[in-house]
Amino acid sequence: MTQESEALRRAMRQWTTGVSVVCSKDQSFSHGMTVSSFTSVSLDPPLVIVTLANETRTCELVGKTNKFSVSILKQDQKYIADRFSGKDSEQNDRFHGIETLILPEGLPAIANALAVLETKVIQKVEFDHSTIFVAEVTFAELQLPGRPLVYHNREYYSL
Repeated sequence: MTQESEALRRAMRQWTTGVSVVCSKDQSFSHGMTVSSFTSVSLDPPLVIVTLANETRTCELVGKTNKFSVSILKQDQKYIADRFSGKDSEQNDRFHGIETLILPEGLPAIANALAVLETKVIQKVEFDHSTIFVAEVTFAELQLPGRPLVYHNREYYSL
């Protein structure tokens, strides 16, 4: 990692973000990961972007299926953020013991999250270590009212 990359990493730790889990699925395999690099880009058309590390199974699945779901986590779902953040092996079933729901196009999402989205990828921007996916939102639903889980300087907080 270059000196500039490390300086950017330290600086970006000061940017407070929401916490979400991105999931994808092909016929028989589901995977997901915690992300903070997720944002809405446009309301009309309804577009979001997410950046995923290329070496992850989730990135591989999203690249293959061109679909992903997003679950926006609430304050009491830190254990889910930890589970999907990679603290468990990429080989483990991150969904084991986690309540999920199936969205209209068949993608899994985290049950009882603040909100869930289902998307269709319309553009990819590939880099050496990560890929930006621009996606059209095909389904969005507020699940439960509550306070969001947020991430700042390598720690989880609530508002």
